[in-house]
Amino acid sequence: MKFLKLLFLILPFIIIGCNQPRDRRTAYKARDLDSNSSYNYDYNGNGGNENGNGGNENSNPTATPTPNGQTVPPEISHCSWSSDGVNGFASTHAHIGAYTLCQSSSDQTKVHLQVKSPITDSQVCVIPTYHSNNRAIYIGEPRCLLINSNMSIYPISLLRNRTGYSNFQITGVMVMKDKAFFYPSPFYQYLLSPDAFLFCSQWLDQTGDSSYCYAFDSIGQYVYHQF
Repeated sequence: MKFLKLLFLILPFIIIGCNQPRDRRTAYKARDLDSNSSYNYDYNGNGGNENGNGGNENSNPTATPTPNGQTVPPEISHCSWSSDGVNGFASTHAHIGAYTLCQSSSDQTKVHLQVKSPITDSQVCVIPTYHSNNRAIYIGEPRCLLINSNMSIYPISLLRNRTGYSNFQITGVMVMKDKAFFYPSPFYQYLLSPDAFLFCSQWLDQTGDSSYCYAFDSIGQYVYHQF
């Protein structure tokens, strides 16, 4: 947690206009993902280990057969998937529980997510970042989807559409529920987590004031995952 607080002190983000925090975003709602888009396989979890901090990646992954004859696509076979929706997940976090989040070996803008506990009360938003010298640099807008099955791997196409950062590598993501929590001073209001994150990042970049990011971090309703 201390590391993440330091991280937010130095995030150099530029977001969509510096306005008062909002209850809903309009900048990326039109780009929400189809909640029915997912791979519906039974996984055997025999891929490489991924621990959420730069997992081991097979440079030549092969398709992983499953009990019913289906296969995990080669581009994500280097990660550990759950075959029963209970065991075999690579990572865990209090915010979303046990999960596997895997970056495609052939396209860095494609990531895939499986969770042990379906999240149906809100969408889950994934924000691409570039990590360098203890800095997580925001490089694209959030992509959001509903996760209603623990037996499905959900593909997410990330965007690198921040002006001036389109050539940056995607080395990690911020993951958070599109759900409202009460954020303390200087917010002092209920906000959707992505709204609070985007506003704090923009405020820090434009003013150098980290107080909003401390408030966001203090609630802990997010996952910072590095590939």
